[in-house]
Amino acid sequence: MQRNRRPAWVVGSISALALSACGSVQQQAPQALLQPQITWGQRDAGEHPYVGTLLFVQNGVGYYSCTGTLLSPTVMLTAGHCVEEGGNKNDVTYVSFAEDPLATRAQYSSTAVWLAAEWIKAADVIPHPQYDDYSAFPNTYDIGLVILSRPVSMSTYGKLPPLRYFDTTPQAQLKAQLFEPVGYGAQAWKPETSNKPIPDEYARYKGLQRFIEVNSRNTGTQSVKLTNNPGAGNGGGGQCYGDSGGPIFFNNTNVIAAITSFGITANCKGNDFSFRLDTSLAQNFVNPYLR
Repeated sequence: MQRNRRPAWVVGSISALALSACGSVQQQAPQALLQPQITWGQRDAGEHPYVGTLLFVQNGVGYYSCTGTLLSPTVMLTAGHCVEEGGNKNDVTYVSFAEDPLATRAQYSSTAVWLAAEWIKAADVIPHPQYDDYSAFPNTYDIGLVILSRPVSMSTYGKLPPLRYFDTTPQAQLKAQLFEPVGYGAQAWKPETSNKPIPDEYARYKGLQRFIEVNSRNTGTQSVKLTNNPGAGNGGGGQCYGDSGGPIFFNNTNVIAAITSFGITANCKGNDFSFRLDTSLAQNFVNPYLR
């Protein structure tokens, strides 16, 4: 399996800023255990301004990048593995809602100055209390929250879905439903031995996916399996490194069915697994922070 959190050095344009500007930042190989910018989708073009990106340090190593959705002026939803590793919360977390967050980087003398000026520092990050690096797989508890240090006012925020949607909706309706992933992840992935150029932007993208199944060996009771390839469902697309924690919307709505969590096939192809938000477990965790 592969987690969708991405070491920020993987993005060519972030590589220089993260590694040259921060002496303590070390280059890290992508995690081999768990993996899933939206693959072969299209630029979001302002459709989801409440979807943002995270840059963070975990256990002294960074920067990593993930995606999240603003649910209120100060509460951002993301994946558990984007806010905790090895039982330790992120050392520091920054959030941006810019569609192209690197656009202003060259205006600043260092990454630290750029982050302080253009990004919002998190006041706290909160993993689900049972999140434990996927130790209970297939039930992952892979959900977390970022509490912003200052409010971000928007006309619309992301919303939680109806309870038990995936359990009570007829299969034919589930198969017909289009799901819209949004994120700042890699456009595609290639082995280190490959010389084939693959486009990549650190920018907000969207795609389209279709339902495959729930309540299976790999989904457990907490995840949903979705298509994750260029040809799937009216434009296709899927998730890759950096899309972790990003929303899977019901198409053309602000209602989040699930959040990007992990994949089990190489190169961000095949199928993808996202953490369901239609469960009592997810909503009982999130709702107290929205009151």
